[in-house]
Amino acid sequence: MPGKDGESESIADKYFVCTECLVEGNVQSFVDLFYLTHSQDAAKEQSQQQQQQQSQQQALNEESTTSFATYDVLQFLKNKLTEAEVAQREGGYDIVFESFMETARHFKSKSDHKRVIYFLTKCLEVARLSQDVAREAEANEMLGLTKEEMGQLKEAIQYHEAHRDLVSSYGREMTDQAGHNLIRAYRRLAEELQKQGDVEGSIMYFQKSLKSAIDINDQEEEGKSYRLLGSAYLLLQDYELSASNFHKFLSICQETQDRVSEGLACSHLATAYEAKGDRASSIKFLEEYYEIALSTGELNSQREACGRLGIIFNAAADFNRSVEYFTKAFEISRSLGDKKAIDVDRYIPAIYPLSLALGSSAPYSLPCISSPPLTSSFLFHSALLVVLNCYLAR
Repeated sequence: MPGKDGESESIADKYFVCTECLVEGNVQSFVDLFYLTHSQDAAKEQSQQQQQQQSQQQALNEESTTSFATYDVLQFLKNKLTEAEVAQREGGYDIVFESFMETARHFKSKSDHKRVIYFLTKCLEVARLSQDVAREAEANEMLGLTKEEMGQLKEAIQYHEAHRDLVSSYGREMTDQAGHNLIRAYRRLAEELQKQGDVEGSIMYFQKSLKSAIDINDQEEEGKSYRLLGSAYLLLQDYELSASNFHKFLSICQETQDRVSEGLACSHLATAYEAKGDRASSIKFLEEYYEIALSTGELNSQREACGRLGIIFNAAADFNRSVEYFTKAFEISRSLGDKKAIDVDRYIPAIYPLSLALGSSAPYSLPCISSPPLTSSFLFHSALLVVLNCYLAR
């Protein structure tokens, strides 16, 4: 029994357009259009029967309304499907491919991923049937991008790899695009695996992203891949490999004269060496990080470097240098207008004379922390701990 007028008209429109396909002798078009329209009607009916899934089904129904909202949209789909069927009978594979591709783009504009995949798969079949390598590559790329949007990253990677292999002989521009698609997909999957606790699995895909970056000679992406690998090995507590990858990241930054990224590389190297227990190397790279930040005017980086140096020198019982760097960190915070840091400044005069009276050792020191969150609050409590250390060592 018909429902509201709009629903009744929609059902009548679908019936009329589908019947037109049969009358015109286009059976495959009828099958495709019937699937596209009535699969949504079935979903709507199921929603009415299963109240507990109401919220999820509502999203599907909204998608249905968007995809088939008007008679004009139904006619557009019917025309494209019949156009493709007639052309296929006559061997006009170019027309078939473009008709399916236009239909896929229509559904893509509506974020209807399921039907985008349906028609892109048809495009891929037509391209393979006609041995059209360029169009096969295009279909694979579109399928890869759509699967990425759906979060199906492993399937996306398979399509992107097929795209890369197909365009390898087509020139630099197309190869670069395929390479960048793969770098992005590899990294997304690696980051997802890392969140799931599979660090070794993430390393495998970070390495794949590195190879893709090298293949297309993209130094910026190559450096980023080394940085991500260094961080992943740090999570595995493989400090040698972590430092090795960070060194490669640093070399690329120096070669490309990217001073800001060079500072970041020094910061990461300091973290790796600190975790390894090599305090001297950690201090060396933090000092380089600070000098680079001075040259680039990166105040937040200056503050981070000084705060971390203050912690390390305090742990080494070198309180004069510890206070020197903490003082710099606080002054930078004040120049940034950090109100909490301004409150901290009044404790500096107490730290310095006490540290001078200490000599070279203290019974307590700040813990050695890799890459601490150097907020003004953190530095405030660090300063208080230095004061306490100095007091206890008297």
